[in-house]
Formats: sequence, structure tokens, C-alpha cells
Amino acid sequence: MTGPGDGATRSGRSVIVTTSYPASPGDPSGHFVAAEVAERRARGERVTVLAPRVSESNGHEDADVRWLPAYGAFGWPGALARLRERPLRLLGVVRFVLAARRELARLGDADRVVAHFILPCAWPIAARRARPPLEIVAHGSDVRLLARLPAPLRRHIARRLAGAEVRCASDELRRALAAALGPLPQPKLRVEPPALTLPPSRTRAGARAELGLDADERVVVVVGRLVAGKRVDVALRAASLIPRARTAVVGDGPERTALERRFPAARFIGRVTRPTALAWLTAADVLLSASLQEGAPSVVREARALGTRVVALAAGDLLAWAERDEGLCVLSGRA
Repeated sequence: MTGPGDGATRSGRSVIVTTSYPASPGDPSGHFVAAEVAERRARGERVTVLAPRVSESNGHEDADVRWLPAYGAFGWPGALARLRERPLRLLGVVRFVLAARRELARLGDADRVVAHFILPCAWPIAARRARPPLEIVAHGSDVRLLARLPAPLRRHIARRLAGAEVRCASDELRRALAAALGPLPQPKLRVEPPALTLPPSRTRAGARAELGLDADERVVVVVGRLVAGKRVDVALRAASLIPRARTAVVGDGPERTALERRFPAARFIGRVTRPTALAWLTAADVLLSASLQEGAPSVVREARALGTRVVALAAGDLLAWAERDEGLCVLSGRA
């Protein structure tokens, strides 16, 4: 797999600023950021990560990960959901921004800063610095948030990000970001899905044995955060139309209670470690995804890399991917 950037071998010191990073082994949060860190380190870079502390007992044993205070603003099931639940957590965002700025100033010898998520990692944290070069990774939720900001603020952000390199998870996201930033000189936008790492392959039979599933039963999975934007209810309605299928929902979030009431036949697994989630993807006959707010959906990419068929609604560049992948069925429309 091509690593972050143009694939050239790099060395030196990089700082990655992110609002999502695995707090302990197996934590699925920010696994795409951890994958990039691993790739960069494999190329000889020294990488320091600045990430919010999501609990008092973050178990990540990495001396180059700086856990910064955020007062509960970040973490499962996502910053926006947590802020809606308790608006005062916005103070935690401010606290994280100030702490990350101080750390960046202290790490002044870095050769490159990589900001995962435009808000708040690229702006207002990393964009304050003219040097070292700034590289931004836009994932989807941050672009949608940027597009909702007042036009004067978007123009200000566009000016601060001018000259930066931006990796967009999909071409659809690149176009949306260009529109949100407006006609001012813009950063350099390119399409590059986030890094993805998978454990050593296991067979479907082995994964089913591990999970206690019968070898010959029909298994449908829905994987992700149970928040409104993921449209899990749409996926479960579709799953209910598949005869003699066992449907497993892997993930958790504020929508779970309502979904359990509406779909009592589905099995709700809850939030699990990343290896267990990948075991469910391997064991499944098909993954259903109804979200329309994705850049390059990691769960779809993971399922296809593991050999599991996917039925999804058109999000990001999935329609274009389906033209090259017979195992990916993408339905147009909202459903």
C-alpha cells in the first residue's frame, strides 16, 4: 500500500495532530491515524502524536504520543455527538487547542506537521505556523462542519490554509472542500484514502468458529457508530428483507436503544475491539452500509480487503469503486 504523501522515502521528524487516536491496544478510534504513524515510522521518520486524553487511564504505551487535556470533548461516539450531549464540553475543545499549540511550539525542530481533520487540528491549531510544511488530511465530518460555518470565517480559514497540502479521502470530498473554501487561493488538494492496516488473514470458517457462528448460516453485518448520520435503521430495514439471515450490529452509540426496540430480531454486539470487529467482517456473508456521509468508508474498504461482499448506498467515491470491484454493489439514491 502506498504510504501517506507521494510514497517517497522520508526521514526526519514529523508531528501528527489528531482528535482521534487509539487510547489502548485494540481501540478502534483513529486506527487510520495509527496506520499512518506506523507507515511513517517504518520509513525511518520519528513521529510524535498530539492527541486528546479521553480517559484518566489511557493505556497506550508510546513515549511519542502526547495525551493532551480535553475535558471529555473527544472520544466515543464522536466529538459532535459528545458536544450535543453536553455543550459545555466545548471548553474541552478550547483546552485541547491551547495545549496542542503549546506542544507544537515546543517541538519546533519538526520537519513536517500533519493535521488529521481540518477542524480543529489544521485550523486553528497547526495553521498558526508558517514552518514546518503543513499537510492536512480531510476525512468527511470535518469538511461538512467547515461547509456550515459562516462565509467570512470560511474565507479566513482558506487564507490560513493556503499553501498547505491536503489529502482528501475521496474525489467527492475534494470537490466539497474546494466549494467550502471558496474562490480564494486554496491549499493543494489531492485524493488519497487514509492508510489502512489489517491483521494476518484468517479464513471465514476460522472467524465464525471464533465468534460462535454456525459454518453454514447466512450472516449479515452492520458495523459502525450508532449515530443518526450512519443511517443504521436503513441498513437494518434492508437486512430484514434477506430471508433466513442472522443480522449482527457491531458498534454502539446514542441510537442503540431506539434501534433495539425497532429491530428486535437483530443481534446488537456493542462496541468491541478493532480485532473483534474485523473478525465479524471476515465471518459475514455481506456488509450493509447505508451512510451517505462518508469520504472513503473504512469499513467498506476493510470488508473488501477481507473478501466480504458489500452492499452500500452511494457515498464518497463508492460508485466509481464499484466499477472496478465486482464484490461491491452500490445503490444510487437515498433509500
